[in-house]
Amino acid sequence: MVVAKANIEDLGSGSIVGRLKAFYSHFNLTSVNQLDQLYTTDIEFRDPIHIVHGSLALKNYFKNIATNCAFDYIDELVGENAAYITWEMSYKHPMLAWGKPLKLRGMSHIKYTDKIYFQEDSYDLGAMIYENFPILGWLIAFVKNRLGGSK
Repeated sequence: MVVAKANIEDLGSGSIVGRLKAFYSHFNLTSVNQLDQLYTTDIEFRDPIHIVHGSLALKNYFKNIATNCAFDYIDELVGENAAYITWEMSYKHPMLAWGKPLKLRGMSHIKYTDKIYFQEDSYDLGAMIYENFPILGWLIAFVKNRLGGSK
């Protein structure tokens, strides 16, 4: 795995992908306050759980999750005004896996000019939540094993 750690103070300079990586490499309540350096005021942000419109709404959304996750970067494909970035998120939630640290792979699709105006994060919601929820996780693992031919 290739892990890119960028400097959060450099959000105003460098490539948009480098600035995005810096933002999420140090993702916390302090970095959320620097969101306007990276995203347009009319940002459209999507993930499997939410669709968020506008930088103020995105700040509020991020304030709820910024203390529970961190990102490492795996690969990227960068074009003139769009990029795809694969990552691995480490996260914890008291209702999942009895609060133990978890990892989840995903991908972000971004569209940008000088700032990002669209971001869609894709990941397996089942792997994130349902498979780590007590009892339900056991049931999903059981069904997967049966479908895979294990007995």
